[in-house]
Amino acid sequence: MIINSIDEIDQIINNVLPYCNKNTAILLDGDLGAGKTTFTKYLLKKLGVKQIVNSPTFVIMNQYQCKDLTINHVDAYRLNKNEEVEMYLEQFFDALNIIEWSNNLDINYEQHFKIIKISIKIIKEDIREFKVEVV
Repeated sequence: MIINSIDEIDQIINNVLPYCNKNTAILLDGDLGAGKTTFTKYLLKKLGVKQIVNSPTFVIMNQYQCKDLTINHVDAYRLNKNEEVEMYLEQFFDALNIIEWSNNLDINYEQHFKIIKISIKIIKEDIREFKVEVV
């Protein structure tokens, strides 16, 4: 699905919302600046998160609480497959996990979680192509 401006992002979010449950991993893929964190901000707002949602690039993981749902937002850009992931994986259980650069972590996501793969491709300055796959 192609969105022509950020005002149209709700079309994507509304398709993803029914899957935003515990033990789910949303794996975000896209180049730098594609909109992975922007998508996450809008999704968390729609889920009812009141806190400010910032990029976890430097802290690796931000955690939010919304009603009875714990939400982990991970940016694995600076990590590599040899990093100790157990400290993150333990926190992923019983939570909704939104993971940017998920390929940088050596985790078999399908073994542990329901998976939603979202790829974001930059078409032009404000135009993005979203592909959503529920695994």
